Amino acid sequence: MLTKKELGIIEQYVDEEFYDKEKLIKYLNIHDVVGNEVFSYCDRQKNGKSTYSSWLDYEKGYGPLPVSTFVNRTPFYFYAIDKKDLDVENIGTLHNLYSSLIGEDEDYSNEKIYMALEYAFYSLKLPLRKIFNYWINQTGYVKGDGFFQWIHYLKLCERFGIQEYFPERFVVAYNEILEMSGLEPIIYEINECGLGAPFIRNGTRLEFEGRFPCDNDGNPIMKWIGIKAINVKSICCNCEKSKRGNLIIEIKPDTKIHVLNFYNYSDDKDYWYQVYAGPLTMEFDYKILKEQRKQFGFTQKQVAEAVGTTVRTYQKWESGETTPDGHFLLRLLNWLDIPDIQNAIKYNWE
Repeated sequence: MLTKKELGIIEQYVDEEFYDKEKLIKYLNIHDVVGNEVFSYCDRQKNGKSTYSSWLDYEKGYGPLPVSTFVNRTPFYFYAIDKKDLDVENIGTLHNLYSSLIGEDEDYSNEKIYMALEYAFYSLKLPLRKIFNYWINQTGYVKGDGFFQWIHYLKLCERFGIQEYFPERFVVAYNEILEMSGLEPIIYEINECGLGAPFIRNGTRLEFEGRFPCDNDGNPIMKWIGIKAINVKSICCNCEKSKRGNLIIEIKPDTKIHVLNFYNYSDDKDYWYQVYAGPLTMEFDYKILKEQRKQFGFTQKQVAEAVGTTVRTYQKWESGETTPDGHFLLRLLNWLDIPDIQNAIKYNWE
């Protein structure tokens, strides 16, 4: 038989509008183990649809539990949103959480989810509505990829006596408390812009897409962002809360930009890739001339004759003493089969 405390939980957290409490109590009083049939048994099928999460019908979403454990988790199983209360600040449910974690979280398990929910709800006494909606409101979409980061953040808050459980900018607050704890902060990498491009260029403005930590004035916190930008005119960010947005860099002729792991395969180690260098950082890489000439077995005289110059002039190009102008550079690229101008360029990073 259910205890007075257990009956109180059911009374408080099972909405009669969506579920038949009498049926639920009857089921729990005659079973020692609760199977997932209990949900369809007591669901009122309002408007011809089930209220409970369809994930609870499957092994990944629910496994048989003792009555006491089941009742303790009743607030989560039976959390429902009335359509009249549905808005952009109140759309999160257990179903959304399941959908975002199953298949996405490598360490996914029912117990991991419910231990997190029980901690937030019972230990910290946070309201269900905020538990289910906070991460959605932070990111702007129904996905829980940061749900467990938030749970970890809550535990660190408890450790340091901080009561800011729902920070306005989670990506900033979480990294701050990670550093406070002596842990490595998260470095937020850029996303692709279109077909594999690292940025979109509009004149002297380069726009990078991603989730970027920034302050309330739109100043990006670059130590937590996978972008190294040198000699720039300005950098700003339009990300709100923890939502994705744009980081905008105003470039100059001597600007240099690297990004972290943009072209990596999944098993690659961290690597910084050059994605932009201004014209004043570029130099002719004369070494490519000798490399290509030897590859084809040409003499310096043969190359000089092929591009229409003297041997002495070519020798100066190959040694780096002088640099070919654009006219001769095009001829050299052609004759020495250098398909990409980038192969004949080196960059001054000092």
